[in-house]
Amino acid sequence: MEEKDPRIEFFTEPIRTENDNGERERTVVWREEGGSLQTQTTIIHKKVPTAGVLVLTAFVFTALGAFLASLVFLARFIDIKSIASAIGETKRTSVIETPRPDQSADSSAMPEHSKTPMVSPDPNFQLPTPAPEADTPDMNFGAGLNELFAGNVSGVVIVNSYSGSPRSSTHIGTGSGFFFTDEGYIITNAHVVDGAANVRITAYNGTVYDAAIVGSDVKTDIAVLKAPEEAVLETLTMGDSDRVRTGDFVLAIGHPTGEELSFTATFGMVGAVDRSVTIDGVRNDYIQIDAAINPGNSGGPLFDMNGLVVGVNSAKTVVASYDEDGEPINAEGLGFALPINTAIQTAHDLIAQGSIVRPGIGLSTVFVTPETAEKYGIPIGGLVYTITEGGPAHEAGLYADDIITRADDVKIEDNEALGAYIRTKSYGDTVEITYWRDGEYHTCTLTVGDLNAIGSTVLDGAYGGAKYGIKVR
Repeated sequence: MEEKDPRIEFFTEPIRTENDNGERERTVVWREEGGSLQTQTTIIHKKVPTAGVLVLTAFVFTALGAFLASLVFLARFIDIKSIASAIGETKRTSVIETPRPDQSADSSAMPEHSKTPMVSPDPNFQLPTPAPEADTPDMNFGAGLNELFAGNVSGVVIVNSYSGSPRSSTHIGTGSGFFFTDEGYIITNAHVVDGAANVRITAYNGTVYDAAIVGSDVKTDIAVLKAPEEAVLETLTMGDSDRVRTGDFVLAIGHPTGEELSFTATFGMVGAVDRSVTIDGVRNDYIQIDAAINPGNSGGPLFDMNGLVVGVNSAKTVVASYDEDGEPINAEGLGFALPINTAIQTAHDLIAQGSIVRPGIGLSTVFVTPETAEKYGIPIGGLVYTITEGGPAHEAGLYADDIITRADDVKIEDNEALGAYIRTKSYGDTVEITYWRDGEYHTCTLTVGDLNAIGSTVLDGAYGGAKYGIKVR
């Protein structure tokens, strides 16, 4: 018997029972000193769930938690998508969904031509008016980007050039191009059609057409083609490249490598504007981007987020700068596009005149720095990297590895000095060149030619620089 509290008198001994939940209880009844009866029941052994019950309970609560979390996430997702859709509807322009190209189109049925037809100049040609730029670009990247592509890809073409008839001649170049007027004029890069006797374009739907070369400009690397009247045209809308700013998002459409990758879209950001770089010996101001640009993208359009063309992509060898030994530093992971304002002005001149006369002397150079000059015992100046066969420099007797130190009275003390001086001259002007060869100085006189008529064949396939540790290729 348990010890009793001296202040009270127990009426019964403690009673131990089990309740309906399987729990053991202890009940006592007593009489207090005042005479009233009291009862107290206490759980003395609470039932512990089995392992199976614990596992089942954990599973139920886990499933319930996941379900509730999914509801919260879904609610937030629906809300965000609704907001994005609403923004997109108020900003984006109307576009038409374009079908995928029919890769089964038979290009072999196209008629043969012995030479790409040239188009007569049109002095009355008027430039297309650029579309007014929106103050705020469309930032709806979900639906916006695929609609931007679908609404513009039909205005882009693949450009293939041939040395003779497409059926029997050598294929010499592939690039991209785009319609920029309702008359069927197409912009592409000059190097895509360099040396071409025939040019064919392939539309997004797979149809192949012969195109005529209107004109080509080596300086800006812009060429204009003319599609036949039966070509299905989707003219792109030109923007204003003067409004492009560092940090803007851009989309490129083109033909990166092979047929299986045709009409590829790449997305990126503007890294710089008015970037002065040298591409294959010719210096221009470009829009620098980080969107992937590969050789087949040459001549394709660069779009802003409003679907306006702001540049013409180029994928030739880009020399960003030169190191202390005079070796070129090639741009890696970067793309460059000629501003569309420059491109359409060049295109206008080509359509109106058929050609543009640019002063040129038919050579490319690599600058010999003071450090390289001291190391190899050679003078500072422009080391001749290549000579163009039949050009003014060739006719004057210059050759690869000659080092040009003066042009008239201008010292060649940096990489741009010679080119800048030649650009001040006109077709037919003469320039006295002072150069160093094998330890001796010589002079010769050049007659400035037309850069667009000089050609591109490297004399004897000779490239300079190697014997002085200057590696360009």
